[in-house]
Amino acid sequence: MPDIFSLTSLYADICVTYATLSISFFVLSRSEPFTFKGLHWKRVAFGLVAGMTALYLRGNQLALTDSLSFSFEMLPMILVTFFGGWLSGLCSYVVAFFFSGMFTLNNLFIAIILGTLFLFRVWQRRKHRELYITIVLVGIFRLALVSGLHGIRVPWTELIFYQVIAALCMILCYHALNYKEIYMSKVFTIRVKAATDELTQINNRASIDYWLAQRQIQREACGLILLDIDNFKRVNDTLGHLAGDRVLIEIGRLLRHLTRNEDFAGRYGGEEFLIMTSAYDPTTLLAIAERIRHEVEDCVIILEDGRELKVTVSLGVSLYLPGMIIRKSLKLADLSLYEAKREGKNRVVASSILTLATLGARRHHSHRM
Repeated sequence: MPDIFSLTSLYADICVTYATLSISFFVLSRSEPFTFKGLHWKRVAFGLVAGMTALYLRGNQLALTDSLSFSFEMLPMILVTFFGGWLSGLCSYVVAFFFSGMFTLNNLFIAIILGTLFLFRVWQRRKHRELYITIVLVGIFRLALVSGLHGIRVPWTELIFYQVIAALCMILCYHALNYKEIYMSKVFTIRVKAATDELTQINNRASIDYWLAQRQIQREACGLILLDIDNFKRVNDTLGHLAGDRVLIEIGRLLRHLTRNEDFAGRYGGEEFLIMTSAYDPTTLLAIAERIRHEVEDCVIILEDGRELKVTVSLGVSLYLPGMIIRKSLKLADLSLYEAKREGKNRVVASSILTLATLGARRHHSHRM
């Protein structure tokens, strides 16, 4: 019996298939759950890993002819198609195609199988049934292809046994990845809920405290903008708390839209919001604050009864410099906010600490050196 049918070889192939796909799936899910709708580079990376795995698995094969063989190489290609979509499947096939003889009967057979999966978009309607149908079709097609060969002795018992083992391996890996996908999705859902304000759907106070602590630990300068909705108590008293909630929701939406990826916005408490920016030079920081003030002023909020409402905000601008106590920086922003309220509201007031912004640049340069 060829070495391909030994328990050691089969066990090694199963372990390699599961380990490479499982680890790569986990790594690609570190920042967000990996799905077929995810970033293109992640799907390409998943496909490339599967393609390299397929090449490795092809080394342990039973060659029936020069262009047709039995191995586990198709398994990772099928699996990444189910989880990463057509892009992952195509990338895995391209790698295997160019490094395994290209126009061979084996590659043609794999192309037919993957093409069928692409045609039915199995990643969109992924159910266990689709997987089992795929396994059955692969087995039937492969055995039918072998039976059509003439002039060779076909070890049917060994081939059927190997096909059963391959099917079990695919089922094991599929359900393991499926479980991992569900688990990672739940983890991120819990994480997002724990860090998100339920009403405004932006970061909550606990998340703000965490990011502020990280800034101080990492000694990274940043801009701080404290925002307060003008006359918010009057809105609640005259229009009701539902109208007040609607105002908070709209302010949260605007901040999500206006905040850059490298910046951070959260609900600080009540009608106050905090924006933390990577930019800390006065010109940029004040421009960001002024843009937020202007966007809120121009926004028309539609209440549940159809009435229109416009509000304004006051903003206090400060910054954190390495070596400072972060709460001191927040206190300076709060004092500037109070000054904006005292001066008539709907305005931006900067703390005097902005004149020291160049110290942040020096510390940043020294830290990088």
